[in-house]
Amino acid sequence: MGLPRYPAAVQPLRYEDNSASSGTVFSHALASYHSVPRFALVVFWVWMHLLYFTITNQTFGASPEEDAANKPNRPIPSKRISVEAATILRWLLVPINLALSVYSGTVPSGAAIFILTSIYCGSGGHSHWLTKNGCAAAFYALFEYGATQIADSSEKLSENQLGAIIGSALVTFTTVHAQDFRDDEGDSLLGRRTFTLSFPVLARVTMPVLLIGWSVALCLFSEVNNMVLFALTALGIVTGVRFFTLKSANDDRLSYLYYNIWLSGAHVALSSLNLEKAAIWP
Repeated sequence: MGLPRYPAAVQPLRYEDNSASSGTVFSHALASYHSVPRFALVVFWVWMHLLYFTITNQTFGASPEEDAANKPNRPIPSKRISVEAATILRWLLVPINLALSVYSGTVPSGAAIFILTSIYCGSGGHSHWLTKNGCAAAFYALFEYGATQIADSSEKLSENQLGAIIGSALVTFTTVHAQDFRDDEGDSLLGRRTFTLSFPVLARVTMPVLLIGWSVALCLFSEVNNMVLFALTALGIVTGVRFFTLKSANDDRLSYLYYNIWLSGAHVALSSLNLEKAAIWP
């Protein structure tokens, strides 16, 4: 999933994931109060941990060779940094990020990100659709949980904050295969078992069902502006129908762009989640 484009000077390695933007903006929206220093610390904490994951993901195993064939614009295959230099940077980030987590009071989240990175990159977590989607959802939850702790200056989060983070993880787990349609050809050649390759028809069917279903659920339990909810539902319908009916690689790339916009809207709705509505639902 796509990240905002950072300036070249801070792009040594970049992971295609919304974790950075989600973790920073979402946590700021969930926080009970806001301050510039806290937001700056959130951005730094998320970026540093995401950088560690990105470097590990792009230097581990056969990743450099795969990127040279499929993503030649990445820093290692484009020769902007060597595998050796990236590996050294990866190990340097371990004590730096641990110290940062101790300072910011997010040791459990920071340690879990290290462990999950090892599972994803070193233990085949990326090779099967179930573990891949599960890791993606867990990464979202860990980044958002740690970032919200920092933004709120509190180790304990409220029920609505926890509910929003869990909701974010569930939305991600059930819909993140949207990113795989566009890569089916390359993933097939590499022997990967993505959800879209393992269940091609079902994967297409799930897109309108899940995007519309999640949109409706968020309309019921979020207190965000009604216009936002209307736009979210409309975009969920359009995006889901696109994935189901338009199946070329180019169409899937555009549909995936729409999906990322929808996912951002879903996080806006989740940031105003009210679990009391769920408690009184008949």
